[in-house]
Amino acid sequence: MKSRSPRHQGGAVLLIALVMLLLLTLLAVTSMRETTLQNRVGGNVSEQKRAYNAAESALREAERRLSTLRGTLAFGNASGGFDSCTTSANALAATVENLCILSDSKDLDTQAKVQAWAQTALQTLSDAPAENSVGYRGFDGQSRYRLAPRWVVTAMGNASAELYDSTYYYRVTAVARSGGARFPVILQSIVKLEVP
Repeated sequence: MKSRSPRHQGGAVLLIALVMLLLLTLLAVTSMRETTLQNRVGGNVSEQKRAYNAAESALREAERRLSTLRGTLAFGNASGGFDSCTTSANALAATVENLCILSDSKDLDTQAKVQAWAQTALQTLSDAPAENSVGYRGFDGQSRYRLAPRWVVTAMGNASAELYDSTYYYRVTAVARSGGARFPVILQSIVKLEVP
């Protein structure tokens, strides 16, 4: 029998080791790309949740302020709404801080109107009352957001059930955008207030 020399056998081991190293490198690169993609997706979901929570918080605060206004003398003047948020906020400042009630002619009753309103509202960087929206500063008025959520209340009219009882309907619209400014969230609710 012939025996093989050690020189001929060494090349096969090197070739197999290089192929295994290449496979391990491909697995590591694929794993890193997948991890990076999962981190991006997780970050996007987190941003979207923050924007949703900010919009919902602004929506609930507007509803609370509207309910607070119901039992006051200023409610009669505010029930029809105002021409701008600045006028509304100034007229209601003694009763409820930073409340904007616009007249029913400015009701955001279609998707096109809501989208146009949101685009304009999100361009306002200050949380002060603007023409068509008010910035949300939190329940305590001290919260700070990178991009302040905006909200507005529009009067939808009233329905008188009896001579002295009236039911008023309001549409509350809130919009917020995440810190990365990529995910605008728009929420709406209808508030029914009965006044004896």
